Amino acid sequence: MDTAQASARPHREPGTVSVIVTVLKDPRVERTLRSLLEQRRHPTEILVDDGGGGEEVRRITERLAATDSRIVHVDAPGNIPESRNMALQRAHGEFVAFLDADEVAPPGWLDALLAPFADPAVGFTGGPTPAIPGSTRTIGARFYDGYLRRFYDVEARAHPHALPMGNSAWRAAVFDRVGLLDTTLYRRAASEDQEVALRALAAGFRGVYAPEAWVGHDFSDLSTRSLLRKQRIYAEGGYVVWRRAKSTYEASPARVAPYLLGPALLLLGAVLLPFAPLRLPGELLALAGALLLGGLALALTVSGVRWDRKYPGLRWRILEIPRRWATVWGAFQGWRHYGWSGRAHAGRR
Repeated sequence: MDTAQASARPHREPGTVSVIVTVLKDPRVERTLRSLLEQRRHPTEILVDDGGGGEEVRRITERLAATDSRIVHVDAPGNIPESRNMALQRAHGEFVAFLDADEVAPPGWLDALLAPFADPAVGFTGGPTPAIPGSTRTIGARFYDGYLRRFYDVEARAHPHALPMGNSAWRAAVFDRVGLLDTTLYRRAASEDQEVALRALAAGFRGVYAPEAWVGHDFSDLSTRSLLRKQRIYAEGGYVVWRRAKSTYEASPARVAPYLLGPALLLLGAVLLPFAPLRLPGELLALAGALLLGGLALALTVSGVRWDRKYPGLRWRILEIPRRWATVWGAFQGWRHYGWSGRAHAGRR
């Protein structure tokens, strides 16, 4: 774990806020930066946390910095936690807010995100990330938008450690006390935001969900396939956090089991079918598995259509089945790479 600490801390003026924009080869960062320049609560500095891979982000940053010196390009190659740690060590604000390059903040965003810090016990806050209108071009993107709307309303509201770091704000003092982001959770990094939030909560800080602090999320590049890949990556990192911290918030074994029982019976039946004495049990098992899977698909569709009124996109809730399968596969990969303890390769970067 990267726990670089206090001796090199920059001086922080009370009430100041640094915004870190995480970006990797994404020209949409220009739109993000322009939205930050229009905030009613003015950021003290805007650090463009460039993970590398090209010069376009640097050119965009330098062009905007020529008109507003608060914008600073930070050359920070590495995976997401490594890159964010470099930017954190450059931040001068009493508060540090995080935004991603595919997000756009309305003018009142920073005000709403920082409001809960009036309570000195609050260590971090976070808000929802609904889709930018017109950006949900695939069924997978529409489902994910609906899923996230419900996730924030139900899961993040009750479990603040579930709040993603993109669209969050933190007291810089949290990182001074508990250390920077953990860079050992996954070979390509995932769930580092959940892990540091758990450390903050254990240190006595409060986490607060701020529903008014929403930002628009651009889903124009999200397909069903990329959604499942994203879920697998999250699940591998989430598995490691679960095993190390004994904490999760959504993908518990009990919640995943219904998605596995039907396929397991189908597979077992298929294994038995080639053997004549076992053909009838195989057929019955396969039929039971098919009925369970079909019943689950029907139940998800019915509930999704009902929930769609409140969380648009959940009419495609049947995609929860492959999403849960991707979760299980990611958790399996986590076990394979990090063992039951979650620490088998903890020293690897």
